[in-house]
Amino acid sequence: MQNNNNDIEVNIGELFILLLHKIWIIILSSIVCAAAAGLISKFVMTPVYTSGTKLYIINRQNKDTITSSDLQTGSQLTQDFKVLVLSRPVTEQVINNLNLNMTHNQLISNIFVKVPDNTRILEITVQNQDPVLAKQLADSIAEVASERMVSILEMEKVNIVEKGDLPTVPTSPSVMKNTILSGIIGAFISAFVIIFIHLIDDTIKNAEQIEKYLDLTVLGAIPLEMKYSNKMRKNKKTFRKKGKKDNTLNEHSSIEKGTLEFTSNEAYKSLRTNIQFCGKEVKTICITSSLPNEGKTVVSFRLAIAFAESGKKVLFIDADLRKSVIISRLKVNNAVNGLSQYLSGMNYLEEVIYKSNVENLDIIFTGILPPNPSEMLGGEEFKNLVKNQREEYDYIIIDTPPLGVVIDSANVADVCDGTILVIESNKISYRFVQRVLKQLITGKSRVLGAVLNKANIYGLGYNKKYHGKYYNLEYGNNNAHENGN
Repeated sequence: MQNNNNDIEVNIGELFILLLHKIWIIILSSIVCAAAAGLISKFVMTPVYTSGTKLYIINRQNKDTITSSDLQTGSQLTQDFKVLVLSRPVTEQVINNLNLNMTHNQLISNIFVKVPDNTRILEITVQNQDPVLAKQLADSIAEVASERMVSILEMEKVNIVEKGDLPTVPTSPSVMKNTILSGIIGAFISAFVIIFIHLIDDTIKNAEQIEKYLDLTVLGAIPLEMKYSNKMRKNKKTFRKKGKKDNTLNEHSSIEKGTLEFTSNEAYKSLRTNIQFCGKEVKTICITSSLPNEGKTVVSFRLAIAFAESGKKVLFIDADLRKSVIISRLKVNNAVNGLSQYLSGMNYLEEVIYKSNVENLDIIFTGILPPNPSEMLGGEEFKNLVKNQREEYDYIIIDTPPLGVVIDSANVADVCDGTILVIESNKISYRFVQRVLKQLITGKSRVLGAVLNKANIYGLGYNKKYHGKYYNLEYGNNNAHENGN
Protein backbone atom coordinates (compact mmCIF):
# COMPACT_ATOMS: atom_id res chain seq x y z
CA MET A 1 0.00 0.00 0.00
CA GLN A 2 1.36 3.46 -0.94
CA ASN A 3 1.89 6.06 1.76
CA ASN A 4 -0.78 8.33 0.30
CA ASN A 5 -3.45 5.68 0.48
CA ASN A 6 -5.75 6.22 3.43
CA ASP A 7 -7.59 2.94 2.99
CA ILE A 8 -7.16 0.37 5.74
CA GLU A 9 -6.66 -3.22 4.71
CA VAL A 10 -8.46 -5.87 6.71
CA ASN A 11 -6.16 -8.78 7.43
CA ILE A 12 -8.17 -11.80 8.56
CA GLY A 13 -5.14 -13.41 10.10
CA GLU A 14 -4.36 -10.26 12.04
CA LEU A 15 -7.94 -10.07 13.31
CA PHE A 16 -7.76 -13.71 14.39
CA ILE A 17 -4.56 -13.05 16.34
CA LEU A 18 -6.17 -9.94 17.83
CA LEU A 19 -9.15 -11.97 19.07
CA LEU A 20 -6.83 -14.60 20.52
CA HIS A 21 -4.91 -11.85 22.27
CA LYS A 22 -8.16 -10.48 23.69
CA ILE A 23 -9.79 -13.86 24.35
CA TRP A 24 -9.94 -13.17 28.08
CA ILE A 25 -12.16 -10.13 27.41
CA ILE A 26 -14.44 -12.21 25.19
CA ILE A 27 -14.71 -15.01 27.77
CA LEU A 28 -15.29 -12.55 30.60
CA SER A 29 -18.01 -10.75 28.62
CA SER A 30 -19.68 -14.06 27.83
CA ILE A 31 -19.65 -15.14 31.48
CA VAL A 32 -20.98 -11.80 32.71
CA CYS A 33 -23.81 -11.73 30.15
CA ALA A 34 -24.73 -15.36 30.81
CA ALA A 35 -24.73 -14.88 34.59
CA ALA A 36 -26.79 -11.70 34.34
CA ALA A 37 -29.35 -13.34 32.05
CA GLY A 38 -29.58 -16.40 34.29
CA LEU A 39 -30.10 -14.36 37.44
CA ILE A 40 -32.66 -12.07 35.80
CA SER A 41 -34.55 -15.04 34.36
CA LYS A 42 -34.52 -16.86 37.68
CA PHE A 43 -35.27 -14.11 40.17
CA VAL A 44 -36.58 -11.06 38.29
CA MET A 45 -38.75 -12.20 35.39
CA THR A 46 -42.27 -13.41 36.21
CA PRO A 47 -42.92 -17.00 35.08
CA VAL A 48 -45.59 -17.53 32.43
CA TYR A 49 -47.62 -20.74 32.04
CA THR A 50 -49.20 -22.06 28.85
CA SER A 51 -52.30 -24.23 28.41
CA GLY A 52 -53.67 -25.40 25.07
CA THR A 53 -56.76 -26.93 23.53
CA LYS A 54 -57.61 -28.27 20.04
CA LEU A 55 -60.74 -28.10 17.90
CA TYR A 56 -61.64 -30.40 15.02
CA ILE A 57 -63.57 -28.53 12.34
CA ILE A 58 -65.85 -30.29 9.83
CA ASN A 59 -68.83 -28.82 8.02
CA ARG A 60 -71.03 -31.95 7.93
CA GLN A 61 -73.76 -31.87 5.28
CA ASN A 62 -75.05 -35.39 5.97
CA LYS A 63 -75.81 -36.28 9.58
CA ASP A 64 -74.98 -39.97 9.13
CA THR A 65 -71.73 -39.82 7.15
CA ILE A 66 -68.74 -37.50 6.53
CA THR A 67 -68.11 -36.93 2.87
CA SER A 68 -64.97 -35.62 1.13
CA SER A 69 -66.90 -32.43 0.49
CA ASP A 70 -67.31 -31.99 4.24
CA LEU A 71 -63.55 -32.35 4.80
CA GLN A 72 -62.71 -29.93 1.99
CA THR A 73 -65.16 -27.31 3.20
CA GLY A 74 -63.84 -27.62 6.77
CA SER A 75 -60.29 -27.07 5.57
CA GLN A 76 -61.29 -24.01 3.58
CA LEU A 77 -63.11 -22.44 6.54
CA THR A 78 -60.35 -23.07 9.09
CA GLN A 79 -58.85 -19.61 8.59
CA ASP A 80 -62.26 -18.07 9.17
CA PHE A 81 -62.54 -20.01 12.41
CA LYS A 82 -59.18 -18.63 13.48
CA VAL A 83 -60.51 -15.08 13.13
CA LEU A 84 -63.72 -15.98 14.98
CA VAL A 85 -61.77 -17.26 17.99
CA LEU A 86 -60.19 -13.83 18.46
CA SER A 87 -63.38 -11.87 17.82
CA ARG A 88 -64.70 -9.51 20.45
CA PRO A 89 -67.97 -11.41 21.18
CA VAL A 90 -65.94 -14.53 22.02
CA THR A 91 -63.46 -12.78 24.29
CA GLU A 92 -66.07 -10.71 26.07
CA GLN A 93 -68.17 -13.84 26.72
CA VAL A 94 -65.09 -15.57 28.18
CA ILE A 95 -64.36 -12.56 30.40
CA ASN A 96 -67.93 -12.57 31.70
CA ASN A 97 -67.98 -16.36 32.26
CA LEU A 98 -64.80 -16.27 34.31
CA ASN A 99 -65.51 -12.90 35.89
CA LEU A 100 -62.15 -11.50 34.81
CA ASN A 101 -60.87 -7.97 35.27
CA MET A 102 -59.34 -7.45 31.83
CA THR A 103 -60.19 -5.98 28.46
CA HIS A 104 -60.61 -7.57 25.05
CA ASN A 105 -57.16 -6.39 23.92
CA GLN A 106 -55.51 -7.65 27.07
CA LEU A 107 -57.03 -11.09 26.59
CA ILE A 108 -56.25 -11.57 22.90
CA SER A 109 -52.64 -10.54 23.52
CA ASN A 110 -52.30 -13.81 25.46
CA ILE A 111 -54.21 -16.02 22.98
CA PHE A 112 -52.38 -17.74 20.13
CA VAL A 113 -54.28 -19.56 17.38
CA LYS A 114 -52.52 -21.89 14.97
CA VAL A 115 -53.72 -24.01 12.06
CA PRO A 116 -51.24 -26.81 11.25
CA ASP A 117 -50.67 -27.28 7.51
CA ASN A 118 -52.95 -29.73 5.69
CA THR A 119 -55.18 -30.29 8.74
CA ARG A 120 -58.60 -29.24 9.97
CA ILE A 121 -57.30 -28.83 13.50
CA LEU A 122 -57.45 -25.48 15.23
CA GLU A 123 -54.89 -25.18 18.07
CA ILE A 124 -55.62 -22.60 20.74
CA THR A 125 -52.99 -21.78 23.38
CA VAL A 126 -53.33 -19.31 26.24
CA GLN A 127 -50.56 -17.82 28.36
CA ASN A 128 -50.99 -16.47 31.86
CA GLN A 129 -48.96 -15.99 35.01
CA ASP A 130 -51.49 -18.19 36.86
CA PRO A 131 -51.40 -21.82 35.63
CA VAL A 132 -54.98 -22.51 36.79
CA LEU A 133 -56.32 -19.43 35.02
CA ALA A 134 -54.40 -20.40 31.88
CA LYS A 135 -56.27 -23.76 31.79
CA GLN A 136 -59.63 -22.11 32.52
CA LEU A 137 -59.12 -19.58 29.73
CA ALA A 138 -58.16 -22.27 27.22
CA ASP A 139 -61.23 -24.38 28.00
CA SER A 140 -63.61 -21.43 28.09
CA ILE A 141 -62.34 -20.00 24.79
CA ALA A 142 -62.74 -23.41 23.12
CA GLU A 143 -66.34 -23.76 24.33
CA VAL A 144 -67.43 -20.22 23.52
CA ALA A 145 -65.67 -20.25 20.13
CA SER A 146 -67.27 -23.57 19.20
CA GLU A 147 -70.73 -22.25 19.97
CA ARG A 148 -69.99 -19.07 18.06
CA MET A 149 -68.85 -20.98 14.97
CA VAL A 150 -71.93 -23.22 14.97
CA SER A 151 -74.18 -20.21 15.35
CA ILE A 152 -72.65 -18.06 12.65
CA LEU A 153 -71.79 -20.72 10.09
CA GLU A 154 -74.93 -22.78 10.79
CA MET A 155 -72.79 -25.84 11.49
CA GLU A 156 -74.00 -28.81 13.44
CA LYS A 157 -71.08 -29.08 15.79
CA VAL A 158 -67.41 -28.30 16.33
CA ASN A 159 -65.63 -31.07 18.20
CA ILE A 160 -63.21 -30.29 21.03
CA VAL A 161 -60.38 -32.77 20.48
CA GLU A 162 -58.35 -31.91 23.55
CA LYS A 163 -59.11 -29.80 26.59
CA GLY A 164 -56.57 -27.57 28.23
CA ASP A 165 -54.05 -29.13 30.57
CA LEU A 166 -52.95 -27.74 33.93
CA PRO A 167 -49.36 -26.57 33.37
CA THR A 168 -46.88 -27.32 36.13
CA VAL A 169 -43.72 -25.95 34.53
CA PRO A 170 -43.53 -22.37 33.21
CA THR A 171 -42.89 -22.02 29.50
CA SER A 172 -41.03 -18.79 29.99
CA PRO A 173 -38.61 -17.58 30.92
CA SER A 174 -36.29 -20.49 30.11
CA VAL A 175 -33.33 -19.99 32.45
CA MET A 176 -31.05 -22.38 30.59
CA LYS A 177 -31.96 -21.04 27.15
CA ASN A 178 -31.58 -17.41 28.18
CA THR A 179 -28.25 -18.14 29.89
CA ILE A 180 -26.74 -19.90 26.89
CA LEU A 181 -28.01 -17.39 24.34
CA SER A 182 -26.87 -14.42 26.41
CA GLY A 183 -23.42 -15.96 26.81
CA ILE A 184 -23.11 -16.42 23.05
CA ILE A 185 -24.44 -12.92 22.37
CA GLY A 186 -22.04 -11.44 24.92
CA ALA A 187 -19.09 -13.16 23.24
CA PHE A 188 -20.16 -11.97 19.78
CA ILE A 189 -20.73 -8.39 20.94
CA SER A 190 -17.37 -8.18 22.71
CA ALA A 191 -15.61 -9.64 19.66
CA PHE A 192 -17.40 -7.16 17.40
CA VAL A 193 -16.44 -4.22 19.63
CA ILE A 194 -12.79 -5.36 19.73
CA ILE A 195 -12.65 -5.68 15.94
CA PHE A 196 -14.50 -2.38 15.41
CA ILE A 197 -12.12 -0.48 17.70
CA HIS A 198 -9.17 -2.10 15.96
CA LEU A 199 -10.42 -1.12 12.50
CA ILE A 200 -11.17 2.51 13.36
CA ASP A 201 -7.93 2.88 15.33
CA ASP A 202 -5.45 4.35 12.86
CA THR A 203 -2.63 4.86 15.36
CA ILE A 204 0.74 3.39 14.50
CA LYS A 205 1.39 0.34 16.65
CA ASN A 206 4.33 -1.48 15.12
CA ALA A 207 7.21 -1.21 12.69
CA GLU A 208 5.27 -2.93 9.91
CA GLN A 209 2.68 -0.13 9.91
CA ILE A 210 5.40 2.51 9.63
CA GLU A 211 6.74 0.83 6.52
CA LYS A 212 3.25 0.20 5.17
CA TYR A 213 1.60 3.58 5.67
CA LEU A 214 4.58 5.97 5.77
CA ASP A 215 6.97 4.23 3.40
CA LEU A 216 9.81 4.84 5.88
CA THR A 217 12.67 2.59 6.92
CA VAL A 218 12.41 1.62 10.58
CA LEU A 219 15.86 2.29 12.04
CA GLY A 220 14.98 1.00 15.48
CA ALA A 221 12.27 0.07 17.95
CA ILE A 222 12.76 1.28 21.51
CA PRO A 223 10.88 -0.78 24.12
CA LEU A 224 8.39 0.81 26.47
CA GLU A 225 9.93 1.42 29.87
CA MET A 226 7.75 2.11 32.87
CA LYS A 227 10.07 2.85 35.76
CA TYR A 228 12.91 5.20 36.51
CA SER A 229 15.98 3.69 38.11
CA ASN A 230 16.70 4.91 41.63
CA LYS A 231 20.07 3.18 41.79
CA MET A 232 22.45 5.95 40.73
CA ARG A 233 26.18 5.75 40.32
CA LYS A 234 27.93 7.62 43.08
CA ASN A 235 31.09 8.52 41.18
CA LYS A 236 30.46 12.06 39.88
CA LYS A 237 32.78 13.95 37.57
CA THR A 238 33.11 17.67 37.12
CA PHE A 239 30.89 19.16 34.41
CA ARG A 240 32.90 21.98 32.80
CA LYS A 241 32.91 24.24 29.79
CA LYS A 242 34.95 23.07 26.86
CA GLY A 243 38.23 24.94 26.41
CA LYS A 244 38.39 26.19 30.02
CA LYS A 245 39.71 23.23 31.94
CA ASP A 246 40.62 25.31 35.01
CA ASN A 247 37.30 27.16 35.08
CA THR A 248 35.11 24.53 36.73
CA LEU A 249 31.56 25.15 37.87
CA ASN A 250 30.97 26.16 41.46
CA GLU A 251 28.86 23.05 42.04
CA HIS A 252 29.42 19.60 40.64
CA SER A 253 27.02 18.11 38.12
CA SER A 254 27.22 14.90 36.15
CA ILE A 255 25.27 12.60 33.90
CA GLU A 256 24.21 9.82 36.22
CA LYS A 257 23.28 6.63 34.44
CA GLY A 258 20.84 4.17 35.91
CA THR A 259 20.56 0.54 35.06
CA LEU A 260 19.27 -0.04 31.56
CA GLU A 261 17.26 -3.08 30.68
CA PHE A 262 19.26 -5.32 28.35
CA THR A 263 16.70 -5.01 25.57
CA SER A 264 16.80 -1.22 25.78
CA ASN A 265 20.60 -1.21 25.56
CA GLU A 266 20.49 -3.46 22.54
CA ALA A 267 17.79 -1.30 20.92
CA TYR A 268 20.00 1.80 21.02
CA LYS A 269 23.02 -0.14 19.79
CA SER A 270 20.92 -1.42 16.90
CA LEU A 271 19.70 2.11 16.16
CA ARG A 272 23.28 3.40 16.20
CA THR A 273 24.40 0.65 13.81
CA ASN A 274 21.53 1.25 11.39
CA ILE A 275 22.35 4.95 11.24
CA GLN A 276 25.96 4.13 10.46
CA PHE A 277 24.76 1.99 7.56
CA CYS A 278 23.04 5.09 6.14
CA GLY A 279 26.49 6.22 4.98
CA LYS A 280 29.61 7.77 6.44
CA GLU A 281 28.58 11.13 4.97
CA VAL A 282 25.68 11.26 7.42
CA LYS A 283 27.18 13.11 10.38
CA THR A 284 24.65 15.78 11.35
CA ILE A 285 21.31 14.29 12.32
CA CYS A 286 18.09 16.13 13.10
CA ILE A 287 15.72 14.22 15.37
CA THR A 288 12.09 15.30 15.62
CA SER A 289 8.58 13.96 16.17
CA SER A 290 5.06 14.83 15.12
CA LEU A 291 3.66 15.69 18.55
CA PRO A 292 5.06 16.50 21.99
CA ASN A 293 5.79 13.74 24.50
CA GLU A 294 6.62 11.07 21.94
CA GLY A 295 10.05 10.65 23.53
CA LYS A 296 12.27 12.26 20.88
CA THR A 297 14.47 13.96 23.47
CA VAL A 298 15.18 10.74 25.35
CA VAL A 299 15.82 8.91 22.08
CA SER A 300 18.15 11.61 20.72
CA PHE A 301 20.13 11.93 23.97
CA ARG A 302 20.55 8.19 24.45
CA LEU A 303 21.55 7.88 20.82
CA ALA A 304 24.24 10.51 21.40
CA ILE A 305 25.48 8.52 24.40
CA ALA A 306 25.44 5.30 22.36
CA PHE A 307 27.65 6.91 19.69
CA ALA A 308 29.97 8.38 22.34
CA GLU A 309 30.35 5.04 24.10
CA SER A 310 31.35 3.45 20.79
CA GLY A 311 34.33 5.83 20.61
CA LYS A 312 32.78 8.48 18.37
CA LYS A 313 33.18 12.16 19.21
CA VAL A 314 29.64 13.47 19.58
CA LEU A 315 28.03 16.89 20.01
CA PHE A 316 24.47 16.94 21.31
CA ILE A 317 22.58 20.17 20.52
CA ASP A 318 19.30 20.91 22.27
CA ALA A 319 17.58 23.01 19.60
CA ASP A 320 14.14 22.94 21.19
CA LEU A 321 14.33 26.65 21.91
CA ARG A 322 10.64 26.93 22.77
CA LYS A 323 10.38 24.30 25.49
CA SER A 324 13.48 22.34 26.39
CA VAL A 325 12.67 18.96 27.86
CA ILE A 326 16.28 17.95 28.41
CA ILE A 327 16.89 20.87 30.78
CA SER A 328 14.07 19.88 33.11
CA ARG A 329 14.70 16.14 32.81
CA LEU A 330 18.41 16.46 33.48
CA LYS A 331 17.69 19.06 36.16
CA VAL A 332 19.80 21.74 34.53
CA ASN A 333 19.35 25.29 35.71
CA ASN A 334 17.38 27.35 33.20
CA ALA A 335 19.98 30.12 33.39
CA VAL A 336 22.69 27.99 31.77
CA ASN A 337 24.26 29.59 28.70
CA GLY A 338 23.22 27.89 25.53
CA LEU A 339 22.34 27.95 21.87
CA SER A 340 20.13 31.05 22.00
CA GLN A 341 22.92 33.15 23.57
CA TYR A 342 25.40 32.01 20.95
CA LEU A 343 23.09 32.61 17.97
CA SER A 344 22.22 36.07 19.27
CA GLY A 345 25.89 36.96 19.79
CA MET A 346 25.72 37.17 23.57
CA ASN A 347 28.29 34.40 24.15
CA TYR A 348 31.15 32.75 22.33
CA LEU A 349 30.89 29.15 21.21
CA GLU A 350 33.33 27.84 23.83
CA GLU A 351 31.13 29.40 26.50
CA VAL A 352 28.07 27.33 25.50
CA ILE A 353 29.65 23.94 24.76
CA TYR A 354 29.80 21.76 27.88
CA LYS A 355 31.69 18.54 28.37
CA SER A 356 29.84 15.73 30.12
CA ASN A 357 31.09 12.89 32.26
CA VAL A 358 30.37 10.56 29.32
CA GLU A 359 33.61 10.38 27.41
CA ASN A 360 33.48 11.91 23.93
CA LEU A 361 30.10 13.62 24.54
CA ASP A 362 29.71 17.41 24.51
CA ILE A 363 26.44 19.28 24.93
CA ILE A 364 24.96 22.60 23.87
CA PHE A 365 21.82 23.46 25.84
CA THR A 366 19.04 25.75 24.62
CA GLY A 367 19.82 28.71 26.82
CA ILE A 368 17.22 31.37 27.55
CA LEU A 369 13.94 31.43 25.64
CA PRO A 370 14.31 33.71 22.59
CA PRO A 371 11.44 35.70 21.04
CA ASN A 372 12.19 34.38 17.51
CA PRO A 373 13.23 30.70 17.67
CA SER A 374 12.27 29.88 14.06
CA GLU A 375 14.31 32.78 12.67
CA MET A 376 17.30 31.81 14.83
CA LEU A 377 17.30 28.19 13.67
CA GLY A 378 16.81 29.24 10.05
CA GLY A 379 19.54 31.87 10.13
CA GLU A 380 23.11 31.81 8.87
CA GLU A 381 24.61 31.63 12.37
CA PHE A 382 23.03 28.26 13.03
CA LYS A 383 23.97 26.95 9.58
CA ASN A 384 27.58 27.98 10.15
CA LEU A 385 27.56 26.41 13.60
CA VAL A 386 26.49 23.04 12.24
CA LYS A 387 28.82 23.29 9.25
CA ASN A 388 31.89 24.20 11.32
CA GLN A 389 31.29 21.69 14.11
CA ARG A 390 30.73 18.96 11.53
CA GLU A 391 34.49 19.03 10.99
CA GLU A 392 35.18 18.78 14.73
CA TYR A 393 32.85 15.91 15.62
CA ASP A 394 32.08 12.50 14.19
CA TYR A 395 28.36 13.00 14.83
CA ILE A 396 26.14 15.93 15.73
CA ILE A 397 22.76 14.93 17.18
CA ILE A 398 20.22 17.78 17.22
CA ASP A 399 17.02 17.52 19.25
CA THR A 400 14.29 19.72 17.72
CA PRO A 401 10.67 20.70 18.51
CA PRO A 402 7.79 18.52 17.25
CA LEU A 403 7.30 19.21 13.55
CA GLY A 404 3.54 18.82 13.80
CA VAL A 405 3.41 21.83 16.15
CA VAL A 406 6.01 24.32 14.86
CA ILE A 407 8.18 24.64 11.76
CA ASP A 408 11.51 24.90 13.64
CA SER A 409 12.47 21.30 12.89
CA ALA A 410 12.17 21.83 9.15
CA ASN A 411 14.67 24.71 9.37
CA VAL A 412 17.11 22.52 11.27
CA ALA A 413 16.54 19.57 8.94
CA ASP A 414 17.55 21.67 5.94
CA VAL A 415 21.10 22.08 7.28
CA CYS A 416 21.51 18.46 8.42
CA ASP A 417 22.63 15.38 6.53
CA GLY A 418 19.54 13.47 7.57
CA THR A 419 16.42 13.54 9.70
CA ILE A 420 14.96 10.84 11.93
CA LEU A 421 11.29 10.87 12.93
CA VAL A 422 10.44 9.47 16.37
CA ILE A 423 6.98 7.88 16.51
CA GLU A 424 5.39 6.75 19.75
CA SER A 425 3.56 3.45 19.48
CA ASN A 426 -0.22 3.52 19.98
CA LYS A 427 -0.39 7.30 20.18
CA ILE A 428 -0.44 9.03 16.82
CA SER A 429 -2.50 8.61 13.66
CA TYR A 430 -0.53 7.58 10.61
CA ARG A 431 -2.58 10.07 8.59
CA PHE A 432 -1.26 12.90 10.76
CA VAL A 433 2.31 11.63 10.39
CA GLN A 434 1.83 11.56 6.61
CA ARG A 435 1.02 15.28 6.68
CA VAL A 436 4.06 15.96 8.88
CA LEU A 437 6.32 14.00 6.55
CA LYS A 438 5.36 16.22 3.62
CA GLN A 439 7.16 19.12 5.32
CA LEU A 440 10.35 17.08 5.47
CA ILE A 441 10.08 15.53 2.02
CA THR A 442 9.57 18.91 0.36
CA GLY A 443 12.66 20.28 2.16
CA LYS A 444 16.35 19.72 1.48
CA SER A 445 16.95 17.15 4.19
CA ARG A 446 17.12 13.44 3.59
CA VAL A 447 14.70 11.45 5.77
CA LEU A 448 16.80 8.58 7.08
CA GLY A 449 13.86 6.75 8.60
CA ALA A 450 11.80 6.42 11.75
CA VAL A 451 12.23 5.16 15.28
CA LEU A 452 9.27 3.41 16.90
CA ASN A 453 9.38 4.51 20.52
CA LYS A 454 7.70 2.94 23.57
CA ALA A 455 7.03 -0.18 21.55
CA ASN A 456 5.60 -3.37 22.96
CA ILE A 457 8.40 -5.87 22.45
CA TYR A 458 5.97 -8.75 22.91
CA GLY A 459 4.49 -8.37 19.49
CA LEU A 460 1.02 -7.00 18.87
CA GLY A 461 1.49 -3.54 20.31
CA TYR A 462 -1.95 -3.49 21.97
CA ASN A 463 -0.55 -3.89 25.47
CA LYS A 464 1.74 -1.22 26.85
CA LYS A 465 2.98 -3.29 29.78
CA TYR A 466 6.72 -3.65 29.52
CA HIS A 467 8.76 -4.23 32.63
CA GLY A 468 11.78 -2.02 32.17
CA LYS A 469 13.52 0.98 33.68
CA TYR A 470 14.13 4.40 32.23
CA TYR A 471 17.67 5.46 31.60
CA ASN A 472 17.67 8.19 34.22
CA LEU A 473 19.97 10.99 33.11
CA GLU A 474 20.25 13.63 35.76
CA TYR A 475 22.35 16.66 36.49
CA GLY A 476 22.94 17.26 40.22
CA ASN A 477 20.68 20.09 41.37
CA ASN A 478 18.98 23.07 39.84
CA ASN A 479 21.68 25.47 40.93
CA ALA A 480 24.52 23.65 39.15
CA HIS A 481 25.01 26.35 36.49
CA GLU A 482 24.06 29.41 38.39
CA ASN A 483 27.55 30.86 38.10
CA GLY A 484 28.69 29.05 34.98
CA ASN A 485 29.86 31.97 32.80
